[in-house]
Amino acid sequence: MAYQVTMPQMGYDMTEGTINRWLVEEGTRVERGDTIASIATDKADIDIEAYASGVLRKILVGPGGRVPVGAPIAVIAEEDEEIDEAAGALPPESVSAQPPSAVPVEQLEAPTLPAPELAGAPPATPLPDWAHRLGKDVEAPEEPRPIPAGRVKASPLARRRARELGIELVQVRGTGPEGRVTADDVEAVARSGGLAVAATAPPGAGAPVDPTDPSEPVRPSRMREAIARRMSEANSSIPHFYLSTKVDVAALVQLRAELNALQDPGLPRFSVTDFIVRAMAMTLQRHPQLNAAHFAGGVRQFFSSNIALAVAVPDGLVAPTLRSCESLSFAELTRRAHDLASRAKSNRLRPEEMAGAHTAISNLGMFGINQFAAIITPGQGSVLAVGEVSSVPVVRDGQVVPGQVMEMTLAIDHRVTDGAQGAEALGYLRWCLEHPAALII
Repeated sequence: MAYQVTMPQMGYDMTEGTINRWLVEEGTRVERGDTIASIATDKADIDIEAYASGVLRKILVGPGGRVPVGAPIAVIAEEDEEIDEAAGALPPESVSAQPPSAVPVEQLEAPTLPAPELAGAPPATPLPDWAHRLGKDVEAPEEPRPIPAGRVKASPLARRRARELGIELVQVRGTGPEGRVTADDVEAVARSGGLAVAATAPPGAGAPVDPTDPSEPVRPSRMREAIARRMSEANSSIPHFYLSTKVDVAALVQLRAELNALQDPGLPRFSVTDFIVRAMAMTLQRHPQLNAAHFAGGVRQFFSSNIALAVAVPDGLVAPTLRSCESLSFAELTRRAHDLASRAKSNRLRPEEMAGAHTAISNLGMFGINQFAAIITPGQGSVLAVGEVSSVPVVRDGQVVPGQVMEMTLAIDHRVTDGAQGAEALGYLRWCLEHPAALII
């Protein structure tokens, strides 16, 4: 039976991906689980596997092709199997021949658009190369309609972004239904340098661009665009509240040093973050109201402790997921966390490792940050921000002695739980870290 390889979805907000390269050629036999291609998403470069055995009969999207999630990119079938029916089911309008990053920044220019009442029909767009390879009669994808005279059709978010960026909506060609201007259309004009600077900024708008101040448009990476989009969504749609505490980690630091001094080849090198992940996994099990997230249908409570670890990479940030942390030994949990972090930095994560987290941990202590607050990722219910371990005076048994303290801030979605329950959960998390022996048994 012919099998279509489709663009996988990496997270709930991923809508499309780009083919980096094919790792096997047409006509090559592959087995289920073999790595066949590398794709670029908003978050990372990912290798995808064949989910059926057979011959890679046809590659439908070449390197640089960008397709939406779920769109076919190749066909696997047996050598003598008819694949016309499978290939014919491909949506021709789904492929963009070149990714946005193919345009150098220095070639970006402000778009020159006709006045709304004079706007004519847009030029036809050539069909993607793969459509011709299939030998099918395919209609060209519908172009955005010209901007109508009078009031510009635009989404509320697009109007807000236009005010913030000082852009006149009449200068933006909409790509939405019936020529509707979307927020992405507005931001595309802003990235191209086509900012319409008003003499007086409208209420709520950001500061207008000073034409005398030298600047140049910078095209953000796809990862940076994804971060901007998701964090804007999270900060505007999730009602955060924050709880902060200080943790006496002297015992934890001592235990960590003793474990690492064993130099046991069967044990990994432990970090402070490893203890925090273990403590968070235990906290989610002890306080299930925190192990939840808000979705369109209401609140969903989870059973496993799935924790995302924020990892800094050159283009931004990725957060691979450690699954079922509550069922792992401390040593195994540490091994998996280190493996995820290492592969995240080298773009070798698998699709399933980029989704499914219920909470996240972001540790900036290694950068000398004492305290900060993080933004909850949509689809999760909380995020823990961790600062550095500081040597400070503390009071023990009525005496001032040297101590080691770490500050943490837990951000919680107020739709999921309230302050008192969140405080109880954070208190238990603090207790775990102040009694680290409980984390390794």
